[in-house]
Amino acid sequence: MIIVNQRLVDEFSFKNASTRRSLATWRKITEEAIWKKKLDVIKSFPNAKMLANNRARFEIIHNKFRLIGQIYYDQKIVEIRFIGTHNEYDKIDPSTV
Repeated sequence: MIIVNQRLVDEFSFKNASTRRSLATWRKITEEAIWKKKLDVIKSFPNAKMLANNRARFEIIHNKFRLIGQIYYDQKIVEIRFIGTHNEYDKIDPSTV
């Protein structure tokens, strides 16, 4: 998959050093994946939750942080829409962010 807005992840991991390893793993798995449907995402990330509007919520460091990706299956693109703490996530609408 092609990751769009990777800059958000890079900036976040720079500010939150504890996330670097987990986010690097997320990136590697995602870039090597070819997701054609929601089940493919879950196979790659069993703890991911599929949301409305073809979005997925990924748990980073045992759900301490969350990443939301908009998935465009036909184009093989994951657009990062949000990355933040669990508390920050609770303040947004993941289907519209």
